[in-house]
Amino acid sequence: MPPQKQNEFDKWYEVEKNNQFCLDEALAEYCTNDVQILTEALIAFRKKFSEISKKKTTRPGAVVEGIDILKDAMTIASACMKHFRLNHLQPEHLAIVPEKGYENIDNQSELALKYLQWYEETKGVEIQSAHSESGEHVVDGKYKVDGYIAAEDRAIEVNGCVWHACQKCFGDDLNKILPNGKTVGETREDDGKRMEIIKKYIKNVDIIWECEIHQMLRRNQKMRKAFANYHNKGPINIRDCYFGGRTGPLHMHFDAEKEQHKIAYLDFNSLYPSTIATTSFPVGHPKVIVVPLAEQKVYWTRSEQIPFKGILKVFLLPPPQLDVPVIPVKFDERLLFPLCRKCALMYPNGANIKDYHCPHNDEERGWVSTCTSLELEEALKVGYTVTRFYRALHYEKWDENLFKNYVAEFMAMKIHASGFPEGIEGKENEENFIKECKEKFGIELQREKMVPDQAMRYISKLMLNSLWGRFSLRNGLSKSLIINSPNELREFDNNKSIEIQSADDLTEDTVLLTYKPREEFIIEHDTSNIVISLWTTSAARIRLLKAMQTVAGKLDCNLLYGDTDSILFSYPKDMECPLQTGPHLGDLAREYAGFEIKEYVGGACKAYALRMENNKNAKTNSVLKVRGITLTADVCKILHFDTFKESVLKYAKGGNEDEEEYELDRGEIMIENLNFIRRNVKDGIVYSTKMRKIYRPMIQKGIISKNLKIVNFGQK
Repeated sequence: MPPQKQNEFDKWYEVEKNNQFCLDEALAEYCTNDVQILTEALIAFRKKFSEISKKKTTRPGAVVEGIDILKDAMTIASACMKHFRLNHLQPEHLAIVPEKGYENIDNQSELALKYLQWYEETKGVEIQSAHSESGEHVVDGKYKVDGYIAAEDRAIEVNGCVWHACQKCFGDDLNKILPNGKTVGETREDDGKRMEIIKKYIKNVDIIWECEIHQMLRRNQKMRKAFANYHNKGPINIRDCYFGGRTGPLHMHFDAEKEQHKIAYLDFNSLYPSTIATTSFPVGHPKVIVVPLAEQKVYWTRSEQIPFKGILKVFLLPPPQLDVPVIPVKFDERLLFPLCRKCALMYPNGANIKDYHCPHNDEERGWVSTCTSLELEEALKVGYTVTRFYRALHYEKWDENLFKNYVAEFMAMKIHASGFPEGIEGKENEENFIKECKEKFGIELQREKMVPDQAMRYISKLMLNSLWGRFSLRNGLSKSLIINSPNELREFDNNKSIEIQSADDLTEDTVLLTYKPREEFIIEHDTSNIVISLWTTSAARIRLLKAMQTVAGKLDCNLLYGDTDSILFSYPKDMECPLQTGPHLGDLAREYAGFEIKEYVGGACKAYALRMENNKNAKTNSVLKVRGITLTADVCKILHFDTFKESVLKYAKGGNEDEEEYELDRGEIMIENLNFIRRNVKDGIVYSTKMRKIYRPMIQKGIISKNLKIVNFGQK
């Protein structure tokens, strides 16, 4: 338990320790009370949500019913979506976005194009493909081949296993229906006729199957590395544009008193709700733009040069120096904002280089980016350059009020349940606040409803934050099934449209089977629109970006830490805070109001510590946040501000990772939890066990430079 609760427990224990105590009776009473409380809470929430979600506009005399969360929705996100569709969304307004994207099967896959590039390099031949100036080689006026080697009169066909009914994958079940609507037999027959014609015109024809390439990649490390480094110029994978928030330390330590600075920790009031309420969203289906090879070379340095609005696939060159990079990218499962692709790949675990400078050229520094036109505009404003333009999804229809009424409804509920914000005092100020909420966001407030209510505040926050992410719910989620029939188990094993992930024996007669659909057989759910979600996160990142740019642009100010919707920074004592705070939706507000932050330590993403002084009594407090470690009273005896700081400074002041001394002490702290709760799904039990964890600082998103500053990959 946390230290504060531990103190309360210890006081209670001192009073009660000599009294008779029966653990079984106490547990039974606790569980009974817990179930009663949860039941009453569920009934109250069910009733409240039904009232909230009643259809607002119905014909006279119609029966008006709200959403029953027990019958109609199993999660808060699905309940939010049902309410949004029932009361706020116009019919036929939002598209269902295909999981596999908008470009049809005629486009060569990314895997095929990379294989042809690999073949070309390893065999020392020139292959005519979709990337060539003249495009793919055409036979008999209508049949394209994936790759053609003129010097050898050789065609290379890279066949997708599902689209061409691979013998290894689909066997002899000729009646199996494939995603193209044809049976295995029909697909093979069509392919056979096509190959007969191709072989009349081309002497040598090689066929390579997708599963064979995957097998090569598993065995050949050099091939895997080459594939990872090839530029992906193929069709737009929309999920490549979906990133989370910017998170991580920018300094590892800062002492405000020593530097004669103040430290401010600000966060946005409801960042995502304010973003969806004020952002224009793409609606309907996009126009697919495929740029001909001869027109792909461009030189964009200004936002006005971007020809389309939506999602673009470009080769992006970042500037050599920039305090706050704009465009996100994922390398090795790390969400980065680098200035050099090669440096980011060279240092997968970061590095400690006091005089770091990027040595790479432009081609090595740039990368193929799938990004929103929103962030690309911001990038071009600060020195990024686009040198290749491959593809775009251009949206012609936009809706700037898509979520405005939904947010206004639940924001009013949240403000009513919170009361007037801190600093809004006096009837005149309160009236102005109510008026401004109406004018800025359409939020209707009633003074008599401004009564603090923690339960309603929590519910309204859930409703505000759970909707937008529901649009990007994965279509290929795993499913679990209990099977007691050998025939049924055999059917699942032979089903080539699914991938079995695990099979656990529950009893001698039953098996727990977990499986998911193969990518080619995925069917979109009825609210599948990842574009809404990625547009939300993109617009939200820009909000934080602009706040960080404001701080970085002020003389002697230092960015210390950022976390999606919050920013920690320092500024000189004789300067006003460079960022303004406010009480409204989307305004910045101070964290730890009433305290002065004296010292900051940052050890990793979601791992930082603050030492603060109470403005009223000058008492020193500390705050420690470490993702993945529960800070119980016992843990806090080992891991606290001082030990955390010592650990971070050891790590930051070490040498390079290949130095023996650095390997011996990387600031590690061993933590032991004697009562860690585990669960066993197979046996259906939970139990407590001893758990050991090692905390160590980890900077993977930049280079630790002098003055404990973390500089961006690629800084010249």
